[in-house]
Amino acid sequence: MLAVLINGAATIVGALLGLLLKKGISEAMTKALFSGISLCVIVMGVQGAIKTENLMLLLFSMAVGTCIGTALAIEDHMQLLGEYLKKRFHAGEDQLFLKGFITLSVMQVIGSMAILGPIQAALAGDASILYFKSLLDFMAAFIFGSIYGIGVVPVGIVVAAYEMFFYLIASVISPLMTPDVIRELNAVGNVMILAIGLNMLGVVKLKVADYLPALFIPVIYYFIIRTLG
Repeated sequence: MLAVLINGAATIVGALLGLLLKKGISEAMTKALFSGISLCVIVMGVQGAIKTENLMLLLFSMAVGTCIGTALAIEDHMQLLGEYLKKRFHAGEDQLFLKGFITLSVMQVIGSMAILGPIQAALAGDASILYFKSLLDFMAAFIFGSIYGIGVVPVGIVVAAYEMFFYLIASVISPLMTPDVIRELNAVGNVMILAIGLNMLGVVKLKVADYLPALFIPVIYYFIIRTLG
């Protein structure tokens, strides 16, 4: 449980440091940095997504997950949470608050590390995945904090709450996380990372948070296959 809290804290600290050093970075430098990061995010998404060995499952997962997420209006609810936090942080005129909060929240909860990390920590007492993820999240939060500002700081709370959920139900989820599930879950997550990169560049305006339920479709699919087999 401590590692989960450390992961959340790493995001908060990274965001605060980025926010503090933001004034020392020129606007031209910020835009150039943002564009470079966006391109790297797109490359990362493409590299991860093409590792799927079941393209139909990837398509099915995105289709079903998107329908569920849209019906639940996940992004809209995150917008409401962001608006609430925006008021609490007295950032009423900060137009980047919501964008930073939603973008980094989604980036740090998608992928297998956010699920496997807390499960491994709970069942095996091994927090190595979470500590590695904490370092990655710290660096991402630092960069996003310098670009988006204070809206990135509350993301640490979202990350800790998300991982705590999997930590608490680890005994149920762990047997389901086979190599096939992990591979396809990562592929689905990287499609979302690609979407985030395109959003960051302003190429499209996708509600990426609405795709989040797609992460659970490979788990359900392989569970059914194993049960029927």
